[in-house]
Amino acid sequence: MIKLSKTESLENNDLELPFQYGKIVEDEENRLKIAADTEQVDLLLELANCLNPPYYILYVLVVSRLSNKLGRYQSPLFETKDELTTFLYEFKSYLATDARHHLWIGTIDNSGLLVYDQHNVIYAYGNLDSYRPILKKNGYTEKPFDFPAPHVHNYHQENDIFEERIINTFDWQIFPLDEESDLY
Repeated sequence: MIKLSKTESLENNDLELPFQYGKIVEDEENRLKIAADTEQVDLLLELANCLNPPYYILYVLVVSRLSNKLGRYQSPLFETKDELTTFLYEFKSYLATDARHHLWIGTIDNSGLLVYDQHNVIYAYGNLDSYRPILKKNGYTEKPFDFPAPHVHNYHQENDIFEERIINTFDWQIFPLDEESDLY
């Protein structure tokens, strides 16, 4: 079985190689930037323990292989962590192996925000000190990092079914993309 990758770096002669950051976190001014090579959904769910329910998902579709409308798809509220977990596990592989989207987990009380982007990076906002023990327990070390340059994003045909399925999961509220933050 071939392992799909979300992002690849371009090395010598434009050879595409799956890119991994390692388990690192960078402390930025108002957020933590977390390199997430594997088990991204599990880490998101652990970090979500620091947020107060109810939750919402913002599924940000920036590229569609199926001509779906690009935009910010806001879910109905998830009243419990179990509901959030069920949704994220249903799409776990798709979220981790395809770069056509970003995913946000927010709360109505603004207790924090988690943004999982198309570069396999999680941005954690809110009470940053509440996230640190989780990252330490999972073996993350503090170190600055950047996206590989140059790099490519992968939009796998095998994941097309999941793009369609996630779009049809809810009666989403759809908002336009923010060119400054969604299309970088």
